[in-house]
Amino acid sequence: MTYQRAGQAHHFHPFATNKADDTFRVAVFGGSAAHGYGVLEPGSFPHRLEQMLQRRVQGQEIQIVNMGTIAWSSQQIAWAAKQLFELGEWDLVLVYSGHNELLELSSWKTYMPPGEHRRYTKVLLWNQRLQGFRLYTALRHLTGKAEVPELGSADPPDFQQADEQGIVGGHEEELAALAPGLDPVAVTPAMRLDDMNPIERHKRARIGPLERGYAARTYTHNIGQVVDQARHAGAPVIVMNPAPNDNHDPAWFPYAEDEEQTFVACLEEADRTRGSDEGVTGARACLKLHPDDPRAHYALANALEARGQRPEAVEHLIEARRWAEYPNRVVPDVTDAILAFEGRPGVAGVIDVEALFRARSDGGLITYDLVYDHCHPSVAANWLIAGEVSKLILDEGILTASGRDTIDAEAETGFKDLQNRRAADPRLSEWTGLTWRPGQTPEYIADFQGDWTNIRDAQETAIDAPDATAMDWLWAGNGRFYGYEIAEAVEAWDQAVRMDMTLCLAHGNKAHGLRLVGDRAGALAAAKQATECDPANAEFKAELTLLEQLAQ
Repeated sequence: MTYQRAGQAHHFHPFATNKADDTFRVAVFGGSAAHGYGVLEPGSFPHRLEQMLQRRVQGQEIQIVNMGTIAWSSQQIAWAAKQLFELGEWDLVLVYSGHNELLELSSWKTYMPPGEHRRYTKVLLWNQRLQGFRLYTALRHLTGKAEVPELGSADPPDFQQADEQGIVGGHEEELAALAPGLDPVAVTPAMRLDDMNPIERHKRARIGPLERGYAARTYTHNIGQVVDQARHAGAPVIVMNPAPNDNHDPAWFPYAEDEEQTFVACLEEADRTRGSDEGVTGARACLKLHPDDPRAHYALANALEARGQRPEAVEHLIEARRWAEYPNRVVPDVTDAILAFEGRPGVAGVIDVEALFRARSDGGLITYDLVYDHCHPSVAANWLIAGEVSKLILDEGILTASGRDTIDAEAETGFKDLQNRRAADPRLSEWTGLTWRPGQTPEYIADFQGDWTNIRDAQETAIDAPDATAMDWLWAGNGRFYGYEIAEAVEAWDQAVRMDMTLCLAHGNKAHGLRLVGDRAGALAAAKQATECDPANAEFKAELTLLEQLAQ
């Protein structure tokens, strides 16, 4: 078995370098929201999309390869996409990104005074404008891109010449004072932290139109490159606008001591009187003190929500997101940039997931049932995303399949099933990694807290115990598989059957896993065993039918 490894730990989805003729292969790019942070691969929308499409085609294997990576912005996606078609042929590219466009830029606010940070942001924008010019590219090559000048250490480029080519656009005075700045690729913050001193929070540069404009333009610039690359390779692109959680508190910077105390007192009074007219009036007074403060918009939204004025509340929740510091949710400016890809050559369509989620609630509020933290879709909501993508793929004729009219019903069923689930599903294709405790909401996997390590340790401890059961071995097989321990996973599933010949699911998990790693012959043998063990199981029959068709 030889395969490429895509994604991160416990998000196992291998794929062969050379795509078989009977395979429809899709690459999914994005940050943690595409990656499926908090769940195993079966809980993410790419896996659900693969299931939906696979049920609707005959004799063709659907491979949705999840390349979403935690903390990636469009910059990293553009870098990765340049190498994508060196790995083989792709039939479609999905981009579910936008949350992290300000992440790297905002990190510099910890170390740069406001004036320097604004100058740095403008330099990055100017570099983007010049990248399309061969002279600029040649000069950067001749001067050595790795030799990054410090801010203010060199003369600005020839803006008059650039203006004659129509790229300055009336910003001559604003841009004339700029000098080449730090290159965020050649010099990363991690390399320079020892040389920098953090600035007090109340003195830092705040998010504003310049930064949001940078985020929107950067997204357009980078994802535009991805679209052009895919178009050249003959692969259409679907661009998706990710959804935020409106109720998640915005990040903020304080003001100087006295000013901050006055403002906080205003917010506390508005919160104390929430639910009354005084609460709304008080929150509006806070907003008047600082119209660009995310806390003021958030306080007013909460006050309006408490009075039943949800549509207006949502407007201020969006504004709170617009002005939030260190934003890790898509800002409205980036949303506009994403939606503007509609109709662009090479783009098969644009899916507005934010609008999809808003349409499901009275007043359009997106809460934790759809986005379980600040930006990551809930395990149930990933079904809804997959449904919208499936319909677009079939509507545009990217893939020929039947059953388009049943997609909404399937997505809704999957959504409700996972909302109502209270225990883990041992099927390899359905194990999301969530855990439940009595009377609590499901707990997602948090890598930084070592949750995945704890899961795996518990599984291995269980099979080492004298009273280990066949189900303990089945679970260990699942964990080993999503930890990229393929041979060990097969051994665990085989041991489960040896201990309990009626545990047909061990055969079923083995069949599904072996097909993913490209061992179709081994998968077919396991699928036959699963069907012989449980002839009435529809999933086993479907897997066997697919493998028999692929073997022809």
